[in-house]
Amino acid sequence: MPEDSQRLLQAIRVGNIGIFEHDHQTDAIFWSPELREMYGWDAEELATLSKIVAHVYPEDLGRVLACVRQAHDPVSDGKFDIEHRIVDRRGSVRWVQTRSQTHFEQISGQMRPSRTIGAVQEVTQRRLADERLRVLDAVLSSSAQAIAIADSRGALTFANAALRRLWGHDDEAALLGRSLFEFWRTDEEPAAALEQIRVERARTVELPASRVDGAPFYLEVTAEAVCDADGALAQVLVTFSDITLRKRLENQLSHAQKMESIGRLAGGVAHDFNNMLTVILGGIELSLARLDPGHPSRVHLSDAAEAAQSTAALTRQLLAFSRKEVIAPRVLDLNEVIGRMQKMILRLLGEDIRLETVRGSGLPAISFDPVQIEQVILNLAVNARDAMAEGGRLTIETSGVPAAESDVPGLRAGGVLLTVSDNGVGIADDVRAHLFEPFFTTKEAGKGTGLGLAMVYGAIRQNGGQIEVESELGRGSTFKIYLPAATTTGPPAPVVRAQPMPARTRSASIMLVEDHSKVAAFAKTVLEGLGHVVHAFPDAESALRALPTLEPTPDALITDLVMPGMDGRTLAARAVAGLPGLRVLFVSGYAHDVIAARGILAEGVELLAKPYSAEQLASRLRELLQER
Repeated sequence: MPEDSQRLLQAIRVGNIGIFEHDHQTDAIFWSPELREMYGWDAEELATLSKIVAHVYPEDLGRVLACVRQAHDPVSDGKFDIEHRIVDRRGSVRWVQTRSQTHFEQISGQMRPSRTIGAVQEVTQRRLADERLRVLDAVLSSSAQAIAIADSRGALTFANAALRRLWGHDDEAALLGRSLFEFWRTDEEPAAALEQIRVERARTVELPASRVDGAPFYLEVTAEAVCDADGALAQVLVTFSDITLRKRLENQLSHAQKMESIGRLAGGVAHDFNNMLTVILGGIELSLARLDPGHPSRVHLSDAAEAAQSTAALTRQLLAFSRKEVIAPRVLDLNEVIGRMQKMILRLLGEDIRLETVRGSGLPAISFDPVQIEQVILNLAVNARDAMAEGGRLTIETSGVPAAESDVPGLRAGGVLLTVSDNGVGIADDVRAHLFEPFFTTKEAGKGTGLGLAMVYGAIRQNGGQIEVESELGRGSTFKIYLPAATTTGPPAPVVRAQPMPARTRSASIMLVEDHSKVAAFAKTVLEGLGHVVHAFPDAESALRALPTLEPTPDALITDLVMPGMDGRTLAARAVAGLPGLRVLFVSGYAHDVIAARGILAEGVELLAKPYSAEQLASRLRELLQER
């Protein structure tokens, strides 16, 4: 056999190609061994046209026969080229590609087919691969995830509809051929970035971006390398995700965590301050009581008392921010509160600022501490006044919560929206990020404590509300306060006020437990001055050990809440268990440990908040003893 023929046969075998020849005059059909293997035939089995046609997959039979008729028609070029399915003798479905050429001769005066020579190659794997690619293309094209494919040089070869929508392009042609790094801004050279992707196999970055219309958004880009058998970069599969909302939520969570940390710190500082202020104010009060009305030292002591009271007010603002202030919510008509405060607000604003109030009708009552809601409104009014040095307009408006804003976290349906807006200088973005942090202020030294808005934030959150700020430099500011509707109805509960304490009262036996020695000394002096027998202890453990032996038996227990070792609440429970009828008055720099949700005083708990005066201590003790 010639060398060229040998090479051809070898190529046919390696390529798993079967060949055939059909003599139309004798109807003899030659099938090569490769073709017989493909169909599952024996080596000596006679090949006939009817047997071959019987192997054609039923759904493809009509198409195959139509092609056969066309190829055998003398007016045609005699070419047969089709891909179709067959069912082999083992019952397996295979895809084959059949190509043949039919030759024609003049027979009995007519052109008729004389011989057909062809080849058959199995293409099952290629067809399956094509189908997978078709499905994959459909999935990528219709995916809601923005996807692009780039070649080894970074040029885009595929961009699905989601990617076009993400960037604001109308058609794929606007993206194809452009560099991946037009959409993925990086400080690296494109070649270096592609090499980094190849080495790392996958790379994810987050970065700011802008759409075609200039709208900014935040983007997460993940690039995955597709390498060839030699490890060279062939393609890059890239997914783009708009993470603007996620970044906003992350920033909000980070800010909330920071505010919570600052709140814990502020609450702890306020607790220590209140201990010291109790000693300072108590000492001044006791000293003033011992001086004649005309004594020159009274002026200095009064000035010191005034300064200490100012410090106590700052401490209360810290407690409000940290949500550890004791609150007494009342059912309030917000419109009535604003109407009552209008004259006070006008005095604060001065003549250059016009006040407008817009009070909505049919609003539900709210549940809020009456003192705190007034502080919130006044602080916001002062903040607005300071932003309008050249005069302007302050608007205080109440309305129902709009439906579009009813999904504010933590706000029940049917709430009230309090809006306080001004047309002042506005707030810069970097300032707005720190607006509610305690001691943060943009005012010059001596002009502000930085606690006004911190108190607003804490009071609103403690009473179950939310606050948002909208502002632009030069265009004023708007504070939106979302307040939940009261869950109970009826008139506001009356505020119980303490009556003045007489100089002395009937003698009682008092167990005093206070770990701060100077606060204990002040309280003991006041109580003994009122004629009581005082048993003082620095901690709960020593007080409990001594309780069975105390004479006279204690009528009341006055205890600090937060102490080293056993706390005041546990002490009270054990003392009352051993001495039923014992009255308990808790004292604390903040009431976090004896309050229910959001700082509302738990039912049946008597609390005296630090710093307290001699008169306040005497008054609360008198009320406590009268309940016996």
